[in-house]
Amino acid sequence: MAGTIHRRGLGRQAGVYVGAVALALFVLGPVFWLVTTSLKPRNEIFLSPPRFLPSEVTLSNYEDVLTGQTAQFFLNSVIVCLGTTTMCLFFALLASYTLTRTGARGRRPILTAIIVSQLLPQAVLLVPLYRSAERLGLLNSRFGLMIAFMTFTLPVAIWLLRGFLMAIPMDLEEAARIDGLSEFGAYWRVVVPLAKPGIAAVGIYVFFMAWQDFMFSLVFLTDASKRTLPLGVLSLIGSHTIEWGQLMAVSALLLFPILLVFTFAQRYFIAGITAGAVKG
Repeated sequence: MAGTIHRRGLGRQAGVYVGAVALALFVLGPVFWLVTTSLKPRNEIFLSPPRFLPSEVTLSNYEDVLTGQTAQFFLNSVIVCLGTTTMCLFFALLASYTLTRTGARGRRPILTAIIVSQLLPQAVLLVPLYRSAERLGLLNSRFGLMIAFMTFTLPVAIWLLRGFLMAIPMDLEEAARIDGLSEFGAYWRVVVPLAKPGIAAVGIYVFFMAWQDFMFSLVFLTDASKRTLPLGVLSLIGSHTIEWGQLMAVSALLLFPILLVFTFAQRYFIAGITAGAVKG
């Protein structure tokens, strides 16, 4: 009997491992194909049957895209995403202070409005945002695009940070106020540093959302020199030909910052998610 139960346990465990490997292959397979294609010479991309690994690794596709406008597109994406993340975190922390550390009236309607705003498709915001940006002279500018990104990242950032900050005891602020800090000073100098894992998690979310955006960038940016990297991918798809090697190289460049940021910040991201799950 014990041997049967043991064999069943091993069978279930083996099934879990097989399923995990199959899922990993399903998810990482396209990424592997993308990277290997970007390293292939042009004459190997359309071989039949296809080669999974290039016979000769070449960086010519990366050289072609980085010597053109793609380098500027990459820089534009970095500037816009870092700017969006910084502004979003700053305003989200201020809003979270009001929603968690003060007795201000109207907190519940504000939280309800934040949730309701996430039920609207982003495409619904395009026309009113475009007209507002046009009146304010923010069209075709990186700053205007940052403001547009904040319309759908700031509400989520406020909601998430509220959960993180509510998990921090008020006793710490009271002790800081006894030591001479003001109410907001105690929040900014005591609570905010303790919420670093949550802030990092929200910052990663905002950065990813801004980095992968295509629709808002296409609508708000008309000058080629100000376009972001997702629009650079579009520029490689012509009416009659597609530069597949260069297209895969640009796609790999799109993946690189995401993998880099998550690799170095994953412990803060996981800790932030865990902290945010305590209270909400």
